[in-house]
Amino acid sequence: MWYIGEHRYDQLATVWEIEDHETYALVKLGTSRKDKRTGEYANSNWSYVRFVKDAYKHIDELELKMRIVIKSGGISREPYVNHEASEREDGRVWPKYENIVVFAWAVHEYEDNQGNVGIDTPPMVEEAEEEDSNDTPF
Repeated sequence: MWYIGEHRYDQLATVWEIEDHETYALVKLGTSRKDKRTGEYANSNWSYVRFVKDAYKHIDELELKMRIVIKSGGISREPYVNHEASEREDGRVWPKYENIVVFAWAVHEYEDNQGNVGIDTPPMVEEAEEEDSNDTPF
């Protein structure tokens, strides 16, 4: 799951691959959330996330396995015109996958139980329990 807009918790992601294309970068990210029913984490992988504008300006600061906070971005799935293979009369076709764009990010900082501040989330850090106003398991 990728949280969009304001949320009680930062959207954390782990960087798995970085492809620099000189004006943008394609980054493979992983996110996770805790299933309240089982206590286990559900992981999602996001391929071809496009880092543009301010996110791309700082691409050289990204490292593999780094934990980052997505500050702004968007997800879209809009039709485009394909002149070679027209599924419709006007040539509009829908992409098979969503387009994910990140405009800004920051390195994730954490505070451990002793009050020490660090960069990148250490393994097994539990997320705070979220109050639930409905019966959904997520």
